[in-house]
Amino acid sequence: SDDSDDAFIQQLLLNNNNDEKNKSRYDCHSLEDFLDRKKKLSKIDFNRRRFKVFSKFPNDNRLIFALSGELQTRNGFEGHTARFRQIPDFMYLTGISEPDYFLLSTCGPNEEDVKTVILCPRKTEQMKVWMGAGRSVQEIQETTMCDRCFYVDEIDDAMEYLNNNGSNSNSNSTEKNNDEGEETRSNNKGRRAFKIAHSKVVFVAPELDDVALKKRLQSNDAFVKSKTWGPSISANATSSNFRFDYVALPDKIARQRAIKTKEEIERIKRANDGSSDAHIAMWQFSKPNETYEFQLEAEFIAASTKRNLRELGYPCIVGSGKNAAILHYEENSALCKEKEIVLVDAGAECEGYTADITRCFPTDGKFTEDAKLLYNVVLDVQVDAIERYTNGALWADIARKAKLKTIEGLQKKLGVVNADADLNEALEAGISEVFLPHALGHYLGLQVHDVGPNSGTPLPVVLEVGNVITCEPGVYFVEALYEKALANEKQKKFLNRENIERFAKVGGVRIEDNIWVTERGPVNLTRCPKTVEDVEAACASA
Repeated sequence: SDDSDDAFIQQLLLNNNNDEKNKSRYDCHSLEDFLDRKKKLSKIDFNRRRFKVFSKFPNDNRLIFALSGELQTRNGFEGHTARFRQIPDFMYLTGISEPDYFLLSTCGPNEEDVKTVILCPRKTEQMKVWMGAGRSVQEIQETTMCDRCFYVDEIDDAMEYLNNNGSNSNSNSTEKNNDEGEETRSNNKGRRAFKIAHSKVVFVAPELDDVALKKRLQSNDAFVKSKTWGPSISANATSSNFRFDYVALPDKIARQRAIKTKEEIERIKRANDGSSDAHIAMWQFSKPNETYEFQLEAEFIAASTKRNLRELGYPCIVGSGKNAAILHYEENSALCKEKEIVLVDAGAECEGYTADITRCFPTDGKFTEDAKLLYNVVLDVQVDAIERYTNGALWADIARKAKLKTIEGLQKKLGVVNADADLNEALEAGISEVFLPHALGHYLGLQVHDVGPNSGTPLPVVLEVGNVITCEPGVYFVEALYEKALANEKQKKFLNRENIERFAKVGGVRIEDNIWVTERGPVNLTRCPKTVEDVEAACASA
């Protein structure tokens, strides 16, 4: 309801206000305070979430099949596994963060049409010794809110359960179809009949293809030995019980994932709060001519991990000086020198949902005058753009206005664009792309570049209530780009080389927040300080 939405938004904002009133707004949360709040996250209704997706499919001879990720070995040694990260679609449908699970479900427009089972890996005694017993099938059933759990080697039992529409009764009739030579099973209610041998349509997630799916299933003895699945995945199969659709299910999940529920917003907000604390801790740790970029990265990871945000949404970008102009700089090896700014793009996850925050701070606690000028150009663009994150707004319009605002700042504040240049002409000539060579933002959620309704891109077209989208304008002085522009007949007339070289010594600035689109307007989920005065004050409060 509208009242409920208002109350939820107000509570989010109240928490931020209390942070500022009850303690220095530049101090990190205490660990006790943060971990206490973590316990108050609302429970996600995975059953309801799945139904909203699966109800979009017809209920006639169709099946949903979702696969979790697999463990990957590190350095080729079994048991030395790389850090596992669940396939986002599977996590969205189940909440399961461990590997080697499967989901099978019927589908249809009514709640009684949808019966879901989870197939769990059966751990050997040796696995239990080395890795622990893990969760029981009963615990998995409870947390995922599925109808039944089976072990993977019980897949035929699971299929029988779904064929009987979730009934364990043996009273279902089995009839022989003399014309087709097939068995059909129908329940007592006669709601529908499954024809296992008649090419059931299976909607698959994640988006794979026949070769990739068969390769994955052929590596699993349970599927190979299955009476229902084995013949269809055999390398020598000449016919199949199933026809696989690899597009429809990921597409419908993506459209739903783009509209965040309150429970998802809570997790993104918690990821933002912990990541904001970690950014501040990093600023306060930094010492010019002593601290290396990788030490700042380590400080961010330590601070977020202490807040029980044990996974990062993406590798940390920590670029000091000219490294700040490298968009996806991950080397993080340079010494942070005095009078430099450090650009840090880093975000931790809360239950799979990531923050994506970028801040720039001065190594010695005070911005130089040129760094301050450049920083405020970017901040002005961001503040203006965030106000445009409203329901129904066209992303292309927001992005165009941000580009114009960037060119205006380059002209009036920095003198990088000549004073007599027409802003619209400069925009058409591609001047904004010389200094801002990336998009203004992207969807955010279970992936840092999250999915949405526009296939193949994390960029929105029309903003909708429930979207969470980053706002991350920047200005970078990339020598390869500005030298190319200065040599271009159409572009060089707009540009001032002397001022370009002056501000190139700063490197680059990006400021990034995570914005929730609501009926009431944009809500900023990122509370990390970002004005020049606030960043300097945070650095000084160490």
